[in-house]
Amino acid sequence: MKKTTIGIIASIISILGICFILTVNTHAEKTKSEKKEVPTYAIHSDYTLDVDNPNEVVGDANHVFVGKVTKETGTDYKNKTPMEQEDGSIEYIGEAYTNYKVEVISNLKNELAMDKEIALQKQGGIREDGSAYDVFEDDQLPEVGKIYLFNAYIQDDGSLLVAGGNSTISFDEKTKNIDTEKEVSKTEEFELYEEAVENQVTSEEN
Repeated sequence: MKKTTIGIIASIISILGICFILTVNTHAEKTKSEKKEVPTYAIHSDYTLDVDNPNEVVGDANHVFVGKVTKETGTDYKNKTPMEQEDGSIEYIGEAYTNYKVEVISNLKNELAMDKEIALQKQGGIREDGSAYDVFEDDQLPEVGKIYLFNAYIQDDGSLLVAGGNSTISFDEKTKNIDTEKEVSKTEEFELYEEAVENQVTSEEN
């Protein structure tokens, strides 16, 4: 009798355990799908240069380099403007600037330290209320663990800002695992922008 009772109790505990695991897994999957459903909206901008011309893009930038994104370190919200909410209240909403740590793999224009992580700020990112991502047209937000070719601008405080169309260039999918200067230098993307630096067009020449 006791054995039967213990067996029933053990079975109930097992069933409850399975239900709990299924509930947790379902919740986790739901959370993942909710994250994926956050929409992305394009930031429209008028430029004084042709962002589809690499010669002009690198000519306008202070630094052109290839780097591996090692971590995302948060988001700043700047240039806050008053926005009326549904209830009539006013809330100040800022533009998203996402912060990253990057390891420089190769410098194409001007020199950045290659023996340590550097801080990089990207204009664009998740909105303050978490409702959507804002990203410039013809641009993208970097992902941790991937390498990109960056066109960066030195700010008044000495920090680096990457902003605007074609300021962050992905490498071809088949070369996504490369992470040495020698390997990077053989890619089509590197060769294209290396040539662009050699033939760069500055704003004075536009």
